[in-house]
Amino acid sequence: MKNLLPFLFIFCFNQNLFSQEKLTFEQCLDKVYENNLVLKKAKLGIEFAKSDLLMSKGKLIPSLYILTDSRNSFGREIDPSTNQYVDADIKAYNGNIGSLYNIFAGFSAWKNIEASKTEVDINRMNVQKVKNELTIDVAQKFVTILYLQETVEANKEQIAESEKLLKAAELKFNSGAIPENELFKIKAQKANEELTLTTNANQLELNLIDLKQLMNVPLEDRIELEKPELVIPSEYSLDEQQYEVTDKAVNMHPAYLLSKFNEKKAKTNIGIARSGKMPTLNFRALYGSNYSNTDITSFEDQLDTNLNYNLRLTLTIPIFSQFATLGKVRQSKTLYKQAVLDSEIQKIKVTKEVLQAINNTRTAKQRMETLEVSKEFSSKSYEADMFKYELGKININEVNITKTNYITTQIQYIKAKNELMFYNGLIKFYLGEKFEL
Repeated sequence: MKNLLPFLFIFCFNQNLFSQEKLTFEQCLDKVYENNLVLKKAKLGIEFAKSDLLMSKGKLIPSLYILTDSRNSFGREIDPSTNQYVDADIKAYNGNIGSLYNIFAGFSAWKNIEASKTEVDINRMNVQKVKNELTIDVAQKFVTILYLQETVEANKEQIAESEKLLKAAELKFNSGAIPENELFKIKAQKANEELTLTTNANQLELNLIDLKQLMNVPLEDRIELEKPELVIPSEYSLDEQQYEVTDKAVNMHPAYLLSKFNEKKAKTNIGIARSGKMPTLNFRALYGSNYSNTDITSFEDQLDTNLNYNLRLTLTIPIFSQFATLGKVRQSKTLYKQAVLDSEIQKIKVTKEVLQAINNTRTAKQRMETLEVSKEFSSKSYEADMFKYELGKININEVNITKTNYITTQIQYIKAKNELMFYNGLIKFYLGEKFEL
């Protein structure tokens, strides 16, 4: 019994080491939303924009500052107390509390606040855009992995069938019923199927790596995906509803809304550029005093005596700025026109994406229904030809043709089924619903 303990320990350790985490599509998305580096970077853009908004709002309140000055001079110098030249060592100290306030600057402060608020909206919408793109990427990887897993299993079944066929052919060859070249054909077919299995298994592993990188989890982690049920609501595939669905999807698509926010900011920037044509009025207040060692009065008396107040209003009227302001206004108008065109281009792009998804859903549904029937009959045809081959009524070439048709139909059916699952979820996602597989 004691001798069994090390083996039991090793067995339990290996079971823990190679245990797999089973994940649903929703759990994969949760990991992506929590760990993805691109999404984290996009979220930092919101914090940066909020800081910029805070600075823009600060332009509406006065600034407050303290100025201090210490001066040590030797030789002939102006005495700050008498304002006359003296030949002595002078130590003088000056201190002021000041405030600056921009009373009017062509409404540029308010326009900058508006632009900063829009920038916050832009970054928030960019985060949503990144989340949407990641959601679609994860869904594509998830469905592709499911497709490859089913394909690999189908490849294994095909190889097993080839093994059975090879054994039957070897019995016939040994009995002299068939020539040796028929064995070579079956072996070649089996070798091609093994190569296909290796290729699909490699693609499966690469897609699993891509999914792990999207979730930002260690690549050595072993994961297993939980296969969802395929549910097909037919209403999203109807021709009479596709344009209504498309319009609704476009108006809530983050990429299109992001372009509209950029358009709004570009329009605000025109107002900021125009503010350069208007006068600016600034207010300045200064309160301070000074002390010098050349004055025989006490420190406190000097502070009281030298106390000064300064209030200043400055009006600046722009007359000619070497076409700088005019150039900025024209550039801002051009950028606004570009932003409007970008919105239209984005609308066309999103419209195409949604219509393509609707068309792909309809096509995948039709293909799946057709291939489901074709798969059933090609399977029966293959079974019938196998029986005929065992009876010696047909040769191996006819069996391989029937088998190839069955394999092709089976793989196409698996692909159409998984494509339908993806596009059906994509259309609902475009309409603002949760992406579900």
